[in-house]
This record gives sequence, structure tokens and C-alpha cells, in this order.
Amino acid sequence: MQFRVGADGGLPRRDVPSPGDYDEATMLRHEVEALGFLCSRHPLELYRERLRGLDLVPGVDLCRHVGKTVRTLGWFVNAKLSQTKAGEAMEFVAFEDTTAIYDATFFPEAYRRFCQALDGSRPYLLTGRVDGYYGACSLLVSRVELLERPR
Repeated sequence: MQFRVGADGGLPRRDVPSPGDYDEATMLRHEVEALGFLCSRHPLELYRERLRGLDLVPGVDLCRHVGKTVRTLGWFVNAKLSQTKAGEAMEFVAFEDTTAIYDATFFPEAYRRFCQALDGSRPYLLTGRVDGYYGACSLLVSRVELLERPR
């Protein structure tokens, strides 16, 4: 074991080996293992190559498309289960992309088809009509597609 005297002539200190930097994949894996989520970047950034060429409306621009059917990207944030007046299950879901958090409404048919597959572990391609009320808008979801995980 080798010791060096500090620059100020004080107590000797031990040379400690430096492990070097982790590669990107290892760093991201450690973040998820330790925290349960990524903190060094938005998880959607990992899907950049898979999204190239897709005609998607960013979350921040959804309110500009009221009345139109659009396709957007979303990372599940949270959800609130509700019922229609007729007692059918439906759900209000918050999604985010790298530009905004936005609301999506799953009426009974869409709820039955898609909501059991939603979780916060991967992104979704959402298709639906943008509806606007008093300056707020929501995506009325008609289709959900899973986006494949990056390698």
C-alpha cells in the first residue's frame, strides 16, 4: 500500500483507484434500478430513432388542433377512473411528452380496449380527436399503439 503526504504537509493519504466513467447504458440502468425512473434525461429521448419520420403532434400544440384527429406520443403519468351517467367505466389519463403534460379521455369503448395495457414503463402512440373546453383541451382517444423498446 502506498501513501502520499498531502500538499499541505499534513497527514498521509492513500491513493484510491478511479473506476472511470460508466457507459451510457450502464448509467441509465443504474438510475432505473436505484430510483425507479430516469433522472438524467426524459425517457422519451431514448426513443428518438424509433420516432423519426412519424407525423406526431407535440403535446404543447394539441390545443391548436381542436376538432381534428391527430396522432401524438405519450408517456403515462397518472389516471383517474370514472363512470359515465349510464354507469360504464371510463378513464381520464395524463400523458406527457418532452413538451407538455396533456389530458386524454378514454370513453367506455376505448377504456375496454386499451386501459388495461397502460403503465408508466413505456411510451404510447395515441390517436384521437382533440376536444376543447374553455381554453383547455383533451385528446379523445380512439387508438393506442405500444412503441417498441429501444435496444
